[in-house]
Amino acid sequence: MIDTYLLEQLIAVDECRTLSAASEKLHLTQPSLTRSMQKLENILDVSLFDRSKNRVSLNANGRLAAECARHILLEEEDMINRVRALDRSARTITVGAISPGPMMELTPILSSLYPDMTIATEQRTEELLLQGLRTGNYQMIILNHELTDAQLACHPCGTERLYFVVPPDHRIAHFTNCSFQDMNGESFLMATDVGYWDQIVRENMPDSHFLLQNGMEALAEIIQASSMPHFATDITLRLFGKDETRVCIPISDEAAVQPYYCFCLLANEKKYLEWFQALERRFSRG
Repeated sequence: MIDTYLLEQLIAVDECRTLSAASEKLHLTQPSLTRSMQKLENILDVSLFDRSKNRVSLNANGRLAAECARHILLEEEDMINRVRALDRSARTITVGAISPGPMMELTPILSSLYPDMTIATEQRTEELLLQGLRTGNYQMIILNHELTDAQLACHPCGTERLYFVVPPDHRIAHFTNCSFQDMNGESFLMATDVGYWDQIVRENMPDSHFLLQNGMEALAEIIQASSMPHFATDITLRLFGKDETRVCIPISDEAAVQPYYCFCLLANEKKYLEWFQALERRFSRG
């Protein structure tokens, strides 16, 4: 049995090329690292180093051992992640989403349907969401488009519309709707954690500037002290209400209305049948 720390130290020696550099990286004394490498040689019953009067370096055996050590540590990390994911999935439903809106609105429904489970949510990119769904880090994910994948079950779960929010004396305040182009070039207040909406507004308003704020509370405080426009969606308006000191203008572009689809592994669809039936009743009418 080879202790993990010996493999980690061998990799450091391979990366740093010398024992002195590796010991500095590992915050070990050089004699301590030397003893570890001698212990590893005794376990493997081979020499791992070419030793000369002024230099000690890995030989072919040592380089192969370092390569194998990397694979072993990666496998160990994968084992830990997979076992933890399985344990978490038994007690937790983890939902990843491409934007915060659907999580804010749908999480209470999911909690009511599965009261004995902890509901955890994360916001990530589509690539990371799909990867996490397939590896078990997520039991469900929410994207803004459908996918053709025989391993995934897909169910519609609503839409979200983006609005400009402006002071009553703003030039568009009397508009019934407004396009991205109409507001291109203006500066906006915007939260940092809006998911893919950030990409949409930047692509459609390339000449605008966005003053980003961490957290909704900080953003709300600055909004009250500023005349700059900002954004809202129909979801945030439903959940938090309309600011009576501002005017909400629907954005007319097609990109300002995004659909949502909830995915799970097809093998788990029956496990969450009650949830998907609730989605169908809520969003698939008419």
